[in-house]
Amino acid sequence: MVFDVTGSPKEKRLHGMITACFFLSGMAGLIYQVIWIRLVDKVLGSAPYSVAAVLTVFMAGLGAGSYLAGRYGERIKQRKSLLSAYGWMEAAIGIYGISSPLLIALLTPVYRAAYNHIFDIFWLYQVLGLLGCGLILLLPVALMGATLPILCRFHVLNLSHLGERTGRLYGINTLGAAAGALLAGFYLIPEMGIWGSLLVAAAFNFIVAALAIFIFPGMASPESRKEGTREAWADGNFAAQVGASTDPLAAADPASGPIRSWALIIFAVSGFCAMSYEVIWTRLLGLLIGPTTYSFTIVVSTFILGLAAGSIVFGWISDRSRDPFKLLVITQMTAAILSVLLSQFLGGGQFFFAKLIYSFRENFPLLMTAQSLILFGILVIPTFFLGAAFPIVNKLYTRSFDGIGRSVGTAYAVNTVGAILGSFAAGFVMIPFMGKENALRIAGGLQFFTAIGGGFYVFYNAGKAGIRRALISAGCIGLGIVFFTSFPSWNRMLLSYGRYRDFRSIEGDLLRTSWTEALFKGNDILARQERGRSLVFYGDGIGGFTTVETLTDSLGTVRYSLLNSGKPDASSHGDRSTQTLLAHLPLLFHPDPKKVMVLGLASGMTAGEALVYPIEGLDVVEISDEVVKACRFFPKWNNKVLENPVSKVILQDGRNHLALTNAVYDVIVSEPSNPWMAGLANLYSKEFFETVKTRLRGNGIFVQWIHSYEMDWRVFSMVGRTFASVFPESAMFATLTGVGDYLLVGFRERLDLDLETASGRVKYAQGSANMSLPDALLLFNLIVSEDLKHVFGDGPLHTDNRPRLEFAAPRALYKSGDEVDQKIRERRTVSKATRDVLEAGSKSELLLDMVEFSSSVLSPLFMLFDPERALPQERARFLALVDGFCGANLVGDYSVFPEAGSRRRCAETQAELMKAQAVSRPDEPDLFFSLGIALREAGEREKAVEAFEKAASLDSEHLRVRNSLGVEYLISGDLAKAEGLFREALKIHPGYATAFFNLAQVSLRRGEKGEAISHLRKGLSFENNAAAKDLLRRLLLS
Repeated sequence: MVFDVTGSPKEKRLHGMITACFFLSGMAGLIYQVIWIRLVDKVLGSAPYSVAAVLTVFMAGLGAGSYLAGRYGERIKQRKSLLSAYGWMEAAIGIYGISSPLLIALLTPVYRAAYNHIFDIFWLYQVLGLLGCGLILLLPVALMGATLPILCRFHVLNLSHLGERTGRLYGINTLGAAAGALLAGFYLIPEMGIWGSLLVAAAFNFIVAALAIFIFPGMASPESRKEGTREAWADGNFAAQVGASTDPLAAADPASGPIRSWALIIFAVSGFCAMSYEVIWTRLLGLLIGPTTYSFTIVVSTFILGLAAGSIVFGWISDRSRDPFKLLVITQMTAAILSVLLSQFLGGGQFFFAKLIYSFRENFPLLMTAQSLILFGILVIPTFFLGAAFPIVNKLYTRSFDGIGRSVGTAYAVNTVGAILGSFAAGFVMIPFMGKENALRIAGGLQFFTAIGGGFYVFYNAGKAGIRRALISAGCIGLGIVFFTSFPSWNRMLLSYGRYRDFRSIEGDLLRTSWTEALFKGNDILARQERGRSLVFYGDGIGGFTTVETLTDSLGTVRYSLLNSGKPDASSHGDRSTQTLLAHLPLLFHPDPKKVMVLGLASGMTAGEALVYPIEGLDVVEISDEVVKACRFFPKWNNKVLENPVSKVILQDGRNHLALTNAVYDVIVSEPSNPWMAGLANLYSKEFFETVKTRLRGNGIFVQWIHSYEMDWRVFSMVGRTFASVFPESAMFATLTGVGDYLLVGFRERLDLDLETASGRVKYAQGSANMSLPDALLLFNLIVSEDLKHVFGDGPLHTDNRPRLEFAAPRALYKSGDEVDQKIRERRTVSKATRDVLEAGSKSELLLDMVEFSSSVLSPLFMLFDPERALPQERARFLALVDGFCGANLVGDYSVFPEAGSRRRCAETQAELMKAQAVSRPDEPDLFFSLGIALREAGEREKAVEAFEKAASLDSEHLRVRNSLGVEYLISGDLAKAEGLFREALKIHPGYATAFFNLAQVSLRRGEKGEAISHLRKGLSFENNAAAKDLLRRLLLS
């Protein structure tokens, strides 16, 4: 491909330098967009309408600036003056960029007043937010939009290369935007912070401004003409040649009235659909690769790159096309078809992306590179054709050389209007009311049928719509109707659960499945994992994607789970210890709490627990309406919090609410989702904690949830250190979930864990239906530290300007091991007062109280108590707790009980309950597997084998069934059968360490020491097992 650049070598160099500068302009523009969204987010919040307001103003400003510059820029008669105008615009943008944090901060008092007076008038408050964004951002963004038509007037020297030049300019600027997104998301903000990134973007503006104002005008030729054109720059001024009616280019000009009109209509629809695709794909890909800040950066960048490539290539093609309008119609029909086809592929690609992440999870740079390349390879196909519209429409819509700026500006503005409507319609109308699949069908169908309709109308109007064209059009319409009503079609159940982070249930499939199988058979593989699960709520709404699933366990208990973006965030059973303690800790230690705020509703269990206390007001701040809807599936566990007159649900960004409200609270509880999820690190920053502190009354208490799993010590300690920098009077408690949940408890005035206060209020806690708290004393056993500075040490903090956590947390997402928990144990610091409290109580009673509490929150600690050394009444209480727990909750591992008697007692209870379930559920392998485990523990090994064999017959790929059955044959001495079953398990899961360890036992029984050592080494390569390591050491020494 050869690009024609008319003029002297000096002029050619100038055009190249201007193009490079426009690349920098695009880069700076996208950096500003990313940063301004973050800055406005701190004032308006990150609720969907607030983010939409920023994006709307940004796109509207680009369109308005382009239109006005095209309309009034024609007053600039000197060609060199266009370069100066471009330079001054860039300088103004740079000055504003540096000033923007201060200007945006000026909005805070206005919005605080509005928030406290008109927030309940929903649309009025949202309109005010839009107007405020417009007041602050519209001018600089309009200047950005104005640069395109200005440079098009300078860059286009004749109409014969209009498509090529405008396409190249737009494409290069868009490439700069993609580079800006990558630079901001992967380097500038993580390494230099918000202010540093702003200075870099402004520096780009100032460099371009200096060149455009002081250097480029001197390089521009005063006259540049090309033989055979009817318009040109002459003597440095804009002039039109005479004789247009006889110019062969004019005779071939296709820009008749209908063509120009339909070109704009198609371009507007293209903008609408492009933004719709981007919004939908961003949400979809968040379910496939994880909703981290890096993921969104990759998606946006790859989308923009495809548009840029299409603009550049089709700009060149359009100048050489004999029928540009036909080319426009074909490219847009192709874009629609490919967008839907690729959406179908993406919707079924969950297992493929899970394999990709699993394969590269230990090398973050390589993972990001692989994801970027694959997503670019996918998204570039439809976006390449979407990008074709800009240069082709400019070619069609521009009537004359003197109207280039006006035509480009008008076309770009029309496209921007479409983009604004597409973004709004996708996020606020189509997805919430129709779902992602139907939204894609509508967007694709709209683009496809608009292109066909425009093409047929133009040909008909020109007298070219013969029978043949009519039949072709009718055939395309018929096929289009079938296609766009059929695709995309996804499995909602599979997409409701994200496979981008927890690979335990599918690890064997990931290891043994080839890339080709992962690509084409992934859904069939994942479908096996859905056994027993039901989707009871699917909320694809304005605030995000929320689902509720149920799972009926082997005892017949129905367990509910709430998921956001495919990640479990709450449940009726699994993390009850954390959900209850978040409320009870502060409400027990505060002497007289009246007003409580809970940030994050989820299942509503935490908020519901607050209602068992005599409080006067409970504000539950939740950003997603879909979560509120999902919460209605948990009334049994959330004390019907949504119906209680004491509670008030506020649909708003939690941080924004605390920053703007006049309300003050006695207790504030923050339980957001994980900080690696995009946007949620805002709820762990120093400024957020400071805002919380200002909303607490004098003796107020703040509780912040944090987890140690999917983190390393650097990330975890940064969160704790940041918290302690604002709340030096603080403590850290452990919960009993067993998966590393901790609660940071900050006191506004002084750390006051008073047993007398808590004991006096424990009567309220005993009204909970989700836990049993016999004595407040046992809470002191959960204290990890009362000196957080000692635990977390010195180091960097997470702040708004340096949002380190947002970028560090996703890098630690796939960290495994207990590094964090080990360091916490090593640094445990408990005050003398706490030790005295614990030593003053009865040890036996305290242990039994802890057993009662832990079993009530389904994190049983039966091993704490030895019933064989207990007094009769203590043993009776212990066994009553065992019976109560085993009669209502499935036990997966009977080793949680301290001695054989309680293990057998529980197993017998469980086995009888499961036998009753098996009558009505004869086809569930998990039920028979659990029954086999219970029968084995109860001493009925023959019946256990029968249950295992029944489970194996129902599921040929049940890993644990093969292993358990193999263990039974190993114990009975049938080594051949045992070995066969362990090898079957390894075929199912090639990395199943337990099967290797069991094969080592088979080899030892046979006297094959070398084979045993080999099996142990293989198993240890997959799992760091202390017992296996000890056995291997002894074998090597023997």
